[in-house]
Amino acid sequence: MSAISEELRTEQFVMSLRGVVPYVYEQAWQSVLDGTPLPRTALHRGPDGLLRRTLRPEARFRLQTVDWRATRAEVQDARLAERLAGESAAGLPLDRAPLMCATLIRRSDRDWTFAWRYARELMDRRAGLRILEEAADAYAVLLRGGTPRRPATTSRPRTASPGTASPGPAPAGTVSPVSASPGGPLVGVRMVGVRTPGPVAR
Repeated sequence: MSAISEELRTEQFVMSLRGVVPYVYEQAWQSVLDGTPLPRTALHRGPDGLLRRTLRPEARFRLQTVDWRATRAEVQDARLAERLAGESAAGLPLDRAPLMCATLIRRSDRDWTFAWRYARELMDRRAGLRILEEAADAYAVLLRGGTPRRPATTSRPRTASPGTASPGPAPAGTVSPVSASPGGPLVGVRMVGVRTPGPVAR
């Protein structure tokens, strides 16, 4: 199988948000991720058959925003389930950066769904939770007119899975669940972590 057609298993998170300002929310995510190699990282298979990291300097995190308000709630739920299942089955091509994608779906005038997935070889679940927490903090700072501080995320090497070279440092650290203060900018946050099997790169 060629590197272009290989796909990676993904970790997927879905959050219910309320009262989001989409442009500011994307800025928050960019402020967290742009200072790291995560959105610029792709993987390639070396002559020894192991996956190794490659940086794509031009790659950058982008947030896709879609509006489903014209659709009934029950149809929205069905569309979301279908979309998540399709993404799970598709995996992520390992040679393209960023090895993650994010969508912000407007469900009503105030209610949104945020879906984010990334390659498990990029970072582990705990690091993903930490990124979610840092993005929520950065969003709150931006809404107040401030400048988010550069996240001081600890790094540690990922343990290589069979047939995979150690991909180098990935953010990790002590993680608390993503949350929002009552009355804060992300009122009503509900996070559901969904492990998506996806194809295994061989």
